[in-house]
Amino acid sequence: MASGVSLNFEQFNSSLDLDGLIQKPWGREYRIYADNFYDIWQLDILPGQSTSMHCHPRKETALLCLEGKARFHTLTESHALETTNFIRIRKGTFHATENVGNSPLKLVEIETPRNKFDLIRAKDKYGRQGHFYEKQTLDCKLTQMEQINSIADAKIRTSCIHNEYRFGIEAGRDIVCRRNLIFIISLGLNQAIAQDIQVFPGTTLPISSLEKDDFYFTIARNL
Repeated sequence: MASGVSLNFEQFNSSLDLDGLIQKPWGREYRIYADNFYDIWQLDILPGQSTSMHCHPRKETALLCLEGKARFHTLTESHALETTNFIRIRKGTFHATENVGNSPLKLVEIETPRNKFDLIRAKDKYGRQGHFYEKQTLDCKLTQMEQINSIADAKIRTSCIHNEYRFGIEAGRDIVCRRNLIFIISLGLNQAIAQDIQVFPGTTLPISSLEKDDFYFTIARNL
């Protein structure tokens, strides 16, 4: 920014390379859901590696831990993030996530408003500070993004690379069986406008807490 470089906006109809498997020096990430308001990604961070110290000036973020042990850092504090934990990150907050375990750290990242290029890197041990979001993809066959007729311009990848987890879209009234559900994420329009990401634990949430007519993104373990 000090060099006169402005932040970009994602072009939904042309930035289709973002639907591939994105190579990162700390591992990889790939999109598992997107619509006009929400963007959801799975991140796999290798042991001993970490994301850059970065912020998103325009969008709110939530990080959900599916597997592993992480240390979540901001400029002023640090704390643990473990399996089934999640954390909300306010826009403009510089943060980094470090894998402190012995196995890959598997996270799900929810962002609103959708804009993958809303990124400022302040510090990065891989030399990416001040650089734009990378677009280099890995040669790996992912399940295709499928269109969702019930939500305008929405698409979903229904499972992760190794099929340990499955992803779905359900209306609040239809979430009656919570077996194997880990997280439930609201895709409500009011929450998107307010930039209020709502994450619910799948095993302890009372069904009465869900809005019957709203849609939710669900994450479940495959048995």
